[in-house]
Amino acid sequence: MDQTADNSIAFIDCYRAEFPADDPQGASSYARMLAHVFDFEIPSSAVAVPFSAVTEIFSLTDVTVSWTSSTASRFTRTTQTIAAHGTDQILVVCYTHGSFTMTIAGRTTRVEAGELAFIDLSQEIVIEAPTVENVSLAVSRRKLEPMVPFLDDAHGFVRGHGPLASVLRDMMKDVTKMGPTIPVVDARAMSAAIIQLAAACLEPLSRQQADAGPGRSTVSLVAIKAFVEQRLSDPELRPQTLLDEFGITRSTLYRLFEPLGGVSAYITKRKLQYAFRLVTDTLQPPQRISQLAYDLGFSHLSVFTRAFKELFGLSPTEARSLAVQSKEREIQLAAPDGVMKYVKPITLSQSAPP
Repeated sequence: MDQTADNSIAFIDCYRAEFPADDPQGASSYARMLAHVFDFEIPSSAVAVPFSAVTEIFSLTDVTVSWTSSTASRFTRTTQTIAAHGTDQILVVCYTHGSFTMTIAGRTTRVEAGELAFIDLSQEIVIEAPTVENVSLAVSRRKLEPMVPFLDDAHGFVRGHGPLASVLRDMMKDVTKMGPTIPVVDARAMSAAIIQLAAACLEPLSRQQADAGPGRSTVSLVAIKAFVEQRLSDPELRPQTLLDEFGITRSTLYRLFEPLGGVSAYITKRKLQYAFRLVTDTLQPPQRISQLAYDLGFSHLSVFTRAFKELFGLSPTEARSLAVQSKEREIQLAAPDGVMKYVKPITLSQSAPP
């Protein structure tokens, strides 16, 4: 949908979805709308409260900004959800009022209003809030990876109050205010600036990685992990590769990776996470699982399959099947009944969210 003021300028796509409290189907329809990102449910403590929600979505080039207000909500992303609905985006969530909790690997973190929480949709998480009023940003992983060497470590990272976080937060809010007045040609530059700011907000991850290594080493854990990320598709990547590349002793290498469970375990886990993204990415040409295992350096398909299932709870074939089935359903239900009736385009004449 191109909104035009003079039949020559194309503006970004903007939509508003409203689920009123007096609609008995509102909560289930809202869950269907979110199904490609999160499994949604009302927390048990709030089931007696009529559910309501309003979401506005603004599609810039390479990023999507949204504003949401709703009653109590719980959002869950499991391995099954990830396999079925893609893994490519990084979310940046900022509550404008109130707070929320996010639970990752059994650890719960409270995020206060104004703080920026980074969420990697290729990893599991549970988010819960008594009320929701937030602005959020979805960025393609492919856009951030070249700028952030340790993007997987961003999952659950919270950028506190400060000038840089404030600038990114204000830019996200400005997009929701300007909405349908943003020309597509300007959206490209705005997206690039937003992505750069998001990457800059993740800069403390590099400092944390540097601090994790012993001061006696002249080679940083940061540099070694960056090298591993660049060589994930190399079947010959192993601890000896790192020893040869960086010229350090075996004891130094093992000491650097000891807090991460060991260097071999770290390489294997990163390769498996890379494989998971490949087998669930329906935009990529399908590759034989056995060939993928070989290309990643696993000695046998059974070794790869067993390690994959131990980490994700699904075999590579099961993960791919979920992704393919989900893509087929998305094509068949591009405008599903019961959901699209809640969604309307935001036009130039309509006001921005409160």
